[in-house]
Amino acid sequence: MISSIKNVSTLIAMLKQYGIQDVVLAPGGSDIPIIHMIETDSYFTCYSVVDERSLVYFAMGISQQKKAPVACVCTSGTAVSNFLPGMTEAFYRDVPIIAITADKNQNFQGQLETQKINQIGIFGECCRKSINLPVIRNNEDQWLCERLINEALIELHHHGSGPVQINIPVEGDISSYVDGELPKCKKITLIEGTDNELFSHYIKQRLSKFEKIMILVGQDIDFSDREVACIEKFAYNYNVVIAADHQANLNCFGTINTYPITEMEKKIDNKLIPSLVISLGNNIASYDLKYILRRANNVEHWQIDEAGRIRDVFHHLTTVFECNIFEFFSAIEKNQVKKARNDYYEAWKEGLQSIIIDEIPYSSFYIAKELSKAIPENSILHLAILNSTRLMQYFPLQKGVKTYSNLGALGIDGCLSSFMGQAVSTDQLAFCLIGDLSFFYDMNAVSICHRKNNIRIILLNNSGAGEFYFTLGKETISSIDKHIGAINRRTAKGWVESLGYKYYSVHNSEEAHKVISNLGKRTDFPVFVEVFTDIEEDTGITRSAYKKNLIKTSKDTMKDVIKGTLGDKGFETVKTIYHRIKRGES
Repeated sequence: MISSIKNVSTLIAMLKQYGIQDVVLAPGGSDIPIIHMIETDSYFTCYSVVDERSLVYFAMGISQQKKAPVACVCTSGTAVSNFLPGMTEAFYRDVPIIAITADKNQNFQGQLETQKINQIGIFGECCRKSINLPVIRNNEDQWLCERLINEALIELHHHGSGPVQINIPVEGDISSYVDGELPKCKKITLIEGTDNELFSHYIKQRLSKFEKIMILVGQDIDFSDREVACIEKFAYNYNVVIAADHQANLNCFGTINTYPITEMEKKIDNKLIPSLVISLGNNIASYDLKYILRRANNVEHWQIDEAGRIRDVFHHLTTVFECNIFEFFSAIEKNQVKKARNDYYEAWKEGLQSIIIDEIPYSSFYIAKELSKAIPENSILHLAILNSTRLMQYFPLQKGVKTYSNLGALGIDGCLSSFMGQAVSTDQLAFCLIGDLSFFYDMNAVSICHRKNNIRIILLNNSGAGEFYFTLGKETISSIDKHIGAINRRTAKGWVESLGYKYYSVHNSEEAHKVISNLGKRTDFPVFVEVFTDIEEDTGITRSAYKKNLIKTSKDTMKDVIKGTLGDKGFETVKTIYHRIKRGES
């Protein structure tokens, strides 16, 4: 019997996927749908224990004899409190117990609702993982519910064994059941290390099935030469594109900065959608690549993470490989199964070449282009968030330029401070591209006494939050200036000059070229460049560049549709007729 309460049916489906067969049940009201689904499913072996204090100990005995996890189910209220002694013993004995604690509507906490205590995390440190399932009302709730259950059940045997808690609010009709099949839920597999049969199975049996593989490189990886070599060899031997924006700091065969394509084109051609994503590192700069992959069908996601964390950013995560990058790719080389073509990389390369950036008028976009040419090899570059990060992705950097950005939490509060710490830790020239709100929020950082003469700060001062004029603009929110855009008329000149920086102001292309082209030269003082632009003109120039590429993409898509339907000859006929009509010919 399948309960109409979706988080309940999802939980039961996931227990079966993980091979949890033994379940000890305590009677109650809140847990009725859980109990009834389990007791009517012949897959499970059920035991009844009324006393919750005894129940977990009883389950421990089963687990120790069978050497398998055992689930314990109780109703809400003090029934959950009575699980604590047994959970404590299980924790200190490394016994894999799943405490499934039924709960009531979370909104009733502290509102004199009967049997409604705070059950979330109630077992404290005597629990390897404690999760609270959502009430499922939409697809995102379903994804979250499955992901959380995966996280909890993986921890039963991750770096040791022990108990976990799954707290589940049971909201809905507890008497509504139907015959049918359990929902199809996604199990996430954790593979610890590479010297095991499961890893070999994945490589020999599964890897060869994927036609197009994307290695997606996030920030915060300091690649060694041997890591780069084994990634590059993998890219040669399989049909691979390595998606790496500037913050990835990786440049080898197969590498493409996919940012310009995904951000400008939004909806990319199906030939660019991977069948497998292998992700490394932390966050990426691209917003839209995440959404593109989430919307895509038939995409599988493998994650390489030494900590074995579940980070299902694209909602397609199936496997986490708990190992380092070198171990993963070198082990694949030992288990290699085929030599593949490289047309997937070529398709992305062709897509990148189709992005057209016309001659750019004076603007922040223009400054980014000039700066990309001025930064010498092996320098460091810190890109403050949003607009500063975005603009630089469209221009190549010199060899060995190490790029940083605070993409982790994406706040404006510490960009400059992070840069100053990076700059004082190197003798290389250090560049920071930053917007005015980020700068003035963190402006005390330029006064840190440890600053060095290698500092080059370029402040894009358009007198407000340019990000919101780019994404929204006055045509969307007419009152954007005052609070959302935070329009101001501040300048950094007096502050930075008082601290001993060589200050330059820039108001046009000629001044910009003259100042920025010299930033790569060594000086006996830190340098500060303040670039002044009009916020609406500035963001309008970037939006115009995006719009041109969106129009181009739409035309290319229509061309592909016509060719696919009528063939090349049919397309040429249609094109001829179109141009005749356009010229007014019959």
